[in-house]
Amino acid sequence: MKNNLLVVIAAAGVGERFNKDLPKQYSKLDGKSVIEKSVQPFLDSHLVSKVVVTVSKSDNYIKDQDFYNNEKIVIVEGGDSRAQSVLNALNQALDEDYTYVITHDAARPNVFEEDIESLYQEINLSKTDCSIFYIPVVDSIKHEDGFHHSTLDKSKYYLVQTPQISNFKKLHSSLISLLEEGINVPDESFALETKGYSISRLKGRSSNIKITHMEDLYLLEKFSTRTGTGFDLHTYKEGEGFLIGGYFLECDFKIEAHSDGDVLLHSIADSILGASALGDIGIFFSDKDDSNKGLDSVNIINFCLKKIKELNLEIYNIDATIICESPKISPHREGIIQSLSNILKIPKSKIGLKATTSEKIGIIGQNKAIAVQSLVNLK
Repeated sequence: MKNNLLVVIAAAGVGERFNKDLPKQYSKLDGKSVIEKSVQPFLDSHLVSKVVVTVSKSDNYIKDQDFYNNEKIVIVEGGDSRAQSVLNALNQALDEDYTYVITHDAARPNVFEEDIESLYQEINLSKTDCSIFYIPVVDSIKHEDGFHHSTLDKSKYYLVQTPQISNFKKLHSSLISLLEEGINVPDESFALETKGYSISRLKGRSSNIKITHMEDLYLLEKFSTRTGTGFDLHTYKEGEGFLIGGYFLECDFKIEAHSDGDVLLHSIADSILGASALGDIGIFFSDKDDSNKGLDSVNIINFCLKKIKELNLEIYNIDATIICESPKISPHREGIIQSLSNILKIPKSKIGLKATTSEKIGIIGQNKAIAVQSLVNLK
């Protein structure tokens, strides 16, 4: 299956428990709104063809989000409850041939592309009607009955997260029935299990936090990271193209370098080594060493990934800026990002890539060189 999943993002709530004038889904987190971070992995996923975002009638913020004009996005007015909002979204897609629908909370911004893949695989392997993420209960649970308190067996309980994946038609009919009966529907798995449909589960991540209170946002902001920066520059000569981020860009130039001259991978490698306090490329891959002549820069990245794994670190995100007058980078941006995703073994949603010029200034401005500045966060 490719490019045939419907996604519904529930964003019509006002977040009364959040205690802030701005709805929680529009609060800022790492320079983006919470909802932007929640939506992005679904836009990046090759499995997803449409993302329906449900918003309240009075929503004045949705048009300012970076995904608003994305071709995958459809905005639908929500209802008085989560169930009604999801039903409104499903009604919008009734004429389309969707077998499954993924539902997700707009205030759960720490979802990954891998989660989408895992859910889809689980519902197909289990042959169930709904698949959910869960996490075990780690704290004690008590029940209060008047003045009497009793401790429950926490091993018999678990917490449920989104995203969840459901059979489209069965979820649609279940929501209609339960709403007509006036039954409160806390999530989609409840709707399906109440109507006798089958549920499967797979273990989720405790870091997949739903922002309900202000302290939840503070917790996400404080996830520990280590930051490193990198910069690399190479001059041009006449040629038929060069590697950048492992992607071959056809043009009238080639790179002058001791190795293969992949300026983007070199910059990222220096960022990784800097964040892990290991030094720089030159320490491990000297240009004075003839054995490094024509070296594939992917080998440098693999070395860096091995080193950070030994330190129990992993890449959280990457941001890079390519600086050149020509060739134009924009037409190749998606190809470069996909190549980086493959090489670095991280989802595209964790890779930021921009391009700019030096305004005709210096060796880059004279179209004689290309440079890359990058930043890497490790966690």
